Amino acid sequence: MLKASQIDQIEEKVIELLERVGIAVESDEVTRLCVARGCTTAEGHRVRIPRRVVADMAASQRRTEREFESHHELVPLCGPDWAHHLEWTRGQDAFRELYKTRFLTQAFDCGPITYYDYPAGRSRPVDTGIFDAMMRFAEATPEIGYTSMWYRQDVPPEIERLASLRRAMNLTTKFAGIEAIYPEVVKYLKEVSEILTDNPASSAYLAGSECMTPPLALEKRSADDILERKKYGVNRYHVACMPTLGVSTPATLAGAVVMSAAELLGGMALCWCVDPEGDLSGRMITLVGDMRNGNSTTLGPFYTQLNMAVRQLFVERWGGHCMVEVFLGPTAQRAGLQAVFENWYVAQCRQTWENRCGIPYPGMGSLMYGALGSPTQLMLDIDIRKAQWLAARDIDVNEETLDFDEVLHVAATKGNFLLSEHTLRHCRELWSSPYFRSDTPTTGKWDGSEKAILDKCDEAWRANLAKWQPPVWPAEKIRAIDAVIARAAKEFQIDAEAARA
Repeated sequence: MLKASQIDQIEEKVIELLERVGIAVESDEVTRLCVARGCTTAEGHRVRIPRRVVADMAASQRRTEREFESHHELVPLCGPDWAHHLEWTRGQDAFRELYKTRFLTQAFDCGPITYYDYPAGRSRPVDTGIFDAMMRFAEATPEIGYTSMWYRQDVPPEIERLASLRRAMNLTTKFAGIEAIYPEVVKYLKEVSEILTDNPASSAYLAGSECMTPPLALEKRSADDILERKKYGVNRYHVACMPTLGVSTPATLAGAVVMSAAELLGGMALCWCVDPEGDLSGRMITLVGDMRNGNSTTLGPFYTQLNMAVRQLFVERWGGHCMVEVFLGPTAQRAGLQAVFENWYVAQCRQTWENRCGIPYPGMGSLMYGALGSPTQLMLDIDIRKAQWLAARDIDVNEETLDFDEVLHVAATKGNFLLSEHTLRHCRELWSSPYFRSDTPTTGKWDGSEKAILDKCDEAWRANLAKWQPPVWPAEKIRAIDAVIARAAKEFQIDAEAARA
């Protein structure tokens, strides 16, 4: 993406920006720990980060760079959240073996806050009824290996993540990492992780990130999250940078790369100062200003170029550990072919600039940058992803698949393979899409339109939902997590019934 001479120039500007301006840090304690490591302070609560601190952090990152890159290879297949959980539970190798013979996908990215009601053609805030339906749907859909935890709007926000985890246990086994929206929840998610994994060192069910706020700021919530993780022995810090090109960065890619890389590098350096032995990673999530209407969008080549250029800088100069997913999610706010195009296009850009084939179509039922979830869109995305997965299968050549006696017989008798016993045994192995059909559009109920495709997808997810069966969890784990939530509700002064919702 960047030439060596360009990397030299951009790296120097990134370091200069951190040395001269630094990061505005809304935490006296984080600032104190950074100064102890050699940083200096400036007006506006800024922490200036010298190049020596960056160099020391980068040196520590190189020790585990190869391990991180192996983990990062799963992100296009699994999505970032599921890939993280596989790493934290050491499930990567088992997944790779399973994926050779069984197609699986993550559903709904990091977790929608709104639901796209396809029959009504509108969006609705996620409530408990929608949450329950989506968890059941995930459990009942064999292609879904992992689902995000949708955000309920009818539960007190301080307890919502914990209460939703507990409620999801009644509905599915396919969830994992939960973000501690409130730093005070970190300790409870650490405890839940220990219960669910039977591992006193685990924090596998605590996901989330320390989010940088453009331009060059670490606000109080993220700073407190860092300190809580250190306090309770999580020692894992995932820093996210989510710039909007042309709004929170310059409109040119070169300027945007400098600004974005400085935010991400600065945030990771702050975490290193707090916990030099911690597990550090970063994540680039780009948006682009749409100058026609003032909105932000993920559509277009700049999305991929900015993400990949920042990752290249980290890989070549700062010890790697920079995650770039294929796609955060389409800008489209309705299920349909715009979402398909956006998903396809960004994967095509990634393949072109990485000179790499086989990057999966990244659709996972997400719309509106992942904030809007659509099971209708997900069924369409699953079909496309599965078709792509099937394209990578090898041809089996054995006595059964190459039944030469059958070939000789039919050829000699001028017969028809359609009528043979061999065809009867294998005809159902021939792939066909339930949504992209070969029917004649002028007959029957099939008209070949986008609406016809989406109608079938909507029917399909509801049919899966009707097959749901409740999962089984050990009773002692249920009781232990109930006790954790009761203590959290007491801390937040929330009614016990609301906590159990």
